[in-house]
Amino acid sequence: MMPSVSLLVLVVLALLVVYRVLRPSRLPPGPPGLPLLGNVLDIPLKGLFLKLDEWKRTNGGVFSLSAPGQKIVVLADAKSAADVLDKMSAPTSGRPRYIMMNEIMAGNLTITGIPANERWKRCRRIIHEGFNARASEGYAAIQEEESGRLCRYLLQNPGCDLYPALERTSCGVILRALYDAPSLFTSPTGEEKVQKLAEQMDAFMKAAMPLAYMVEMFPVLKYLPRWMAPFKAYGEDFFKDSNAYLENLYQEGCSTKQEGGKAKGFAVASEEARDHFGVTTQEAAWVSGVLYAAGSETSAAAVQSLCMAMLLYPEVQKKAKAEIDAVLGPHAPTLADRPNMPYMHAIVKETLRWRPPLPTGFPHLATENVDYGDYTIPKGTIVIGSIWSINHDAPTFGDPSVFRPERFLSSDGKTLSTPLSNYHDDDIAYGHGRRLCPGRYFANNMLFVEMTYLLWAFDILHAKDEYGRTIDPPNCQFVDRGLTCRPADFPCVFQPRQSTLADVLPPI
Repeated sequence: MMPSVSLLVLVVLALLVVYRVLRPSRLPPGPPGLPLLGNVLDIPLKGLFLKLDEWKRTNGGVFSLSAPGQKIVVLADAKSAADVLDKMSAPTSGRPRYIMMNEIMAGNLTITGIPANERWKRCRRIIHEGFNARASEGYAAIQEEESGRLCRYLLQNPGCDLYPALERTSCGVILRALYDAPSLFTSPTGEEKVQKLAEQMDAFMKAAMPLAYMVEMFPVLKYLPRWMAPFKAYGEDFFKDSNAYLENLYQEGCSTKQEGGKAKGFAVASEEARDHFGVTTQEAAWVSGVLYAAGSETSAAAVQSLCMAMLLYPEVQKKAKAEIDAVLGPHAPTLADRPNMPYMHAIVKETLRWRPPLPTGFPHLATENVDYGDYTIPKGTIVIGSIWSINHDAPTFGDPSVFRPERFLSSDGKTLSTPLSNYHDDDIAYGHGRRLCPGRYFANNMLFVEMTYLLWAFDILHAKDEYGRTIDPPNCQFVDRGLTCRPADFPCVFQPRQSTLADVLPPI
């Protein structure tokens, strides 16, 4: 009897093993991969958003990828992204674990990278206090002034490289808004701050790249002593230096004197609110640093995309000028003009749809099993809402590669419409669910003011080469930094629209 029982037990165990191996997965199907490696060799380090869109065409709007020890679900259409990341945001608002970038180099203080825990909740509250819709309007004067200074810079420096000028503007605006710092156009000392912050951003970007550090694949390496782990020594020293710099920058912002009706900088406002929400000085300092990183590069990328669109679609530029001239005449634009300028508002939305600065979105993490239709997304799965694919979905937008602001306007052209209104209540470029960008009101205001200012001041024209031939911008070439992406550099000409332009622009 005993051998028979033992044999029966072995048979049952074998059947269980076979079942676990052969049972159908409840993950959505996806592109085939290699044994053990899965799709890891197919996932590009650059242009991931284009690869995801390619896979969407062959695998549908919901598909899965695999890498050693990790499952990934891609939501590449508006409905699935809204269903999973918006409607079921509680279990899908986690973040993948970035051991080097977030835990070692940032002490678990990057609000964009930490889990949706209590620290994340209280830090989000002070961001909401400083950058909600009403509070963001208080920064309009800064945004208008810096946009005017950008135009003066372009007027005085014809032929300059476009993107650095746009980046100086976005960096300057966010520095002034956060820390009440001087304008980068008028104060050379600000360049040192920008350079230091840029170095920190570059280091974080490199650390976030897949396989940049072996500790991401073998987390136990994190617990090695410093002398055995050079990566750990570097990361801990980086955190110490960055923490001291960000806290000092924050204290400088808190010490600025507010005069008259001037809007408070975020540092001052958060210092008043942080005790109420239980936020430490260190946390507030890192929140400010992350806000700077999130806003500076993405805003510049969007305005660069606008300039490219004006070259590729001159009829759109012509319509924008007609609205600008009818509403503004010779007067410089302000944020208060936006309600009377639906076409310019639609241009901002179309720019973010056509060339989203974060085209793959920031990855989410399922913190528990999530059932969606016939599928189950297991706990621990990375969930990507592919913003590029959603924004370039032909059934939703029609001719999605074409820059056409009218898709965001009603039939009479006087009010805004939202093609994604059945799924999403805001621009999809700002993310999903509880991870929706908390600075989106400030960003939208900035984009409207800067884009309108440029089109009010200039005709944006093609540059010509030494033989007089028109230089076309590289429509489908990109500078890809992993999470963020912008068009490849291109020359263009900013031709003043009025002879007295220099008399009405802010000085630099």
